[in-house]
Amino acid sequence: MNAPVTNRSWGRAIVAFIQASGIHRVFLSPGARSSPVVAALADSGMEYVSHYDERGMAFAALGCALASGEPSVCLTTSGSAVANLLPACVEASQSHVPVIFLTADRPSELRGTGANQTIQQPGIFGGYVRFAVDLPSPEEVTGIDELLEPLREAFKTAIGKCPGPVHVNLQFREPLLGADSPIPELRGLTDHKSSIDEVQLPVDWHSFISAKRGVVVVGRLDASSQREVGSIVALAKGLGWPVIADALSGARHLPGVVRHADWILRRNDVPKPERVLQFGGSLVSKVLGEWISTSCGGVDWVQVSPAGEVWDPWGRNPTRVCAAVSPFCLSVGKTAVPQSKSFWSEAWQQADGAVGNLLAEHLHSNPGLTEPDIARLVGRYANVVFLGNSMPVRDFDSSDFLEREGFRLVFGNRGASGIDGNIATISGIARGCGSPVLALLGDLAVLHDMNSLHLLRGLPVTIVVVNNDGGGIFRFLPLSVGDSQRELLWETPHGMDFEKGASQFGISYSRISCANELEMHLKVGSTWPRLLECRTNRAENYALHQEIASRVLALGGVPS
Repeated sequence: MNAPVTNRSWGRAIVAFIQASGIHRVFLSPGARSSPVVAALADSGMEYVSHYDERGMAFAALGCALASGEPSVCLTTSGSAVANLLPACVEASQSHVPVIFLTADRPSELRGTGANQTIQQPGIFGGYVRFAVDLPSPEEVTGIDELLEPLREAFKTAIGKCPGPVHVNLQFREPLLGADSPIPELRGLTDHKSSIDEVQLPVDWHSFISAKRGVVVVGRLDASSQREVGSIVALAKGLGWPVIADALSGARHLPGVVRHADWILRRNDVPKPERVLQFGGSLVSKVLGEWISTSCGGVDWVQVSPAGEVWDPWGRNPTRVCAAVSPFCLSVGKTAVPQSKSFWSEAWQQADGAVGNLLAEHLHSNPGLTEPDIARLVGRYANVVFLGNSMPVRDFDSSDFLEREGFRLVFGNRGASGIDGNIATISGIARGCGSPVLALLGDLAVLHDMNSLHLLRGLPVTIVVVNNDGGGIFRFLPLSVGDSQRELLWETPHGMDFEKGASQFGISYSRISCANELEMHLKVGSTWPRLLECRTNRAENYALHQEIASRVLALGGVPS
């Protein structure tokens, strides 16, 4: 006869299952309704990260999963606490990051009655979760296996062929911490990742690589794939095709990689590619995406991704291959490839070098602290870097031009490309990779997530914040509005700095006045959290970008 299931035994079973699955850390926000799981977590000795802000807590869990490649678990109480998880859930879904959301809830009979802290939690994440289940209160089941099987299914789905977030809603009746009962020995998940070793090519590979002008594009890659980018470069060298690497590819530091395609392609005389072999997901450069999509599609554009990502904003229906980077390169690399088209690759590298020299000369001659120069210095000294959205990731994409030895991981929340939760995500990355993190953020992103500075305590995180007093990216958008309207309604100047905010959270602070001063700070590194504030001017930054663009245009395009 099965022992009765209680809140306590169910909570202990959940924690035991998490441990048995090899997950070492739980992210949680305090609350009464989740007490059965929290109490079991405290008794287990398992590591946990507690944060008072559910939104920040969820982004921290996301960051940890991004860096570690393992699923993260985050736990909340009931009510609006659950609604605060949605932004991180959206980002996890769009970026294929496995996050398990465990949400405590009142029993189902209280829904719709006006009961305190009771909302409709089942279905709250809509289509942004891969799996969702609303589990009954423990006393309603005949045995704990009735609850464990859906939990096991949720975990398996989160790390499956299309990884992403899942939602397990946990109903608990009062008393929340009543009698205990024994739980059976539990078997967790040992297969954390689905392995994709067999590569199936839906195109004629010999025909595909026979094109005169092909290009290898490396888009956003996860941490595991970034460790394999060397095989992409080797494959491209055999093909005689240039490699264009996105800011979030982890490949930009490798020799022979094109880093300035966004600048080069501002010319309209650059030959169109006949074939595109793309690894990973989305691209920061809209110019690069348009250049690809205006000439290639269908069997001429092959996208390789272990998660089967869909990236086709232009409706070109590229051919998708679900495969990890190394197995794909190993498989197709066995096929004889032509060696006679290297002039096309060399022409790209020459153009890239010319733009790099222009940038170096132009930025070096500028006595002030410019946003491209800030991005360049971050690229020089970061081994693990996080790039905020809007201008920081774009400046890194166009200005990071230095080859460097060693391995570099690059992260950014580009699934939904929001400025929310960036600091919290950085804290999770630092925990997930166990290495110092250097982050480049805009002022609005920092203001949006100031609460999460608390999560940085004790972590070797350096945040370089570009404070241009508003949303500088709106200068670059074709808005048919007057300057005063754009200033008030789009650029949203705030007039604040971050010294007192950093002090409130115990974060070391420095105001940076020039590029040499920033370089001095970045050279030293840090074992504690610090914030380096760089003040810039939106109008001057826009003028600088326009001037660089005009000088790049004068260099000429890529020979055909």
